[in-house]
Amino acid sequence: MIHEVIHAFTHADSGIFYLIKELAIRPGEVIKEYVAGARKKYYNPFNFFLITVAISAFLATYFHVFDGNPDSTNPISNIVTKYVNWIFIASVPIQAFFTWLFFRKKKYNYAENIVFHLFLGGFRIVFYVLIFVVFITLFRQYYNIILYTYFLIYIVFVTWAARRFYEEKIWLTFLKIFLSFALTQALISVVIGFVYYAFFKNTH
Repeated sequence: MIHEVIHAFTHADSGIFYLIKELAIRPGEVIKEYVAGARKKYYNPFNFFLITVAISAFLATYFHVFDGNPDSTNPISNIVTKYVNWIFIASVPIQAFFTWLFFRKKKYNYAENIVFHLFLGGFRIVFYVLIFVVFITLFRQYYNIILYTYFLIYIVFVTWAARRFYEEKIWLTFLKIFLSFALTQALISVVIGFVYYAFFKNTH
């Protein structure tokens, strides 16, 4: 892991900073190139995702972002906020399934859809740390507004990436990406709700 972290931040032509820059300006093309075989050109998506999750967990915990909305009395909402990094991880294979299903005519297999979401998931966490954590730290009283704005911006970004990756019409791409997000969040919410009411309700 130490070797991977050093490699990630010191290799200018294939490290994390290069990957983040490329994902910021042409995300769809980067993922398409990687899937097509340009594996040495870009940092490994799985390692990228795990490293960004670890950095996010450290920084967000340090700045108490996972304390959640101070006005929230919803225990499930507070659980989601507390374990958001685990939800980030769980959302990758789930959303990959939905994009594989919705874009199946494009002939990308499930593993290639996972690569798509690992790259964008890692970039999402970078965006989360640089934007969301900063704004929540400074303006915690506007927690919900910042959260919904963050999600909207990210959905637009994923739509842009998916438009280039899947080569679908823009309105249809947006619809499919939005549905994949909605279904992923709904499924995760159902699982969290079931676990809470089955095991933790009596402890709160």
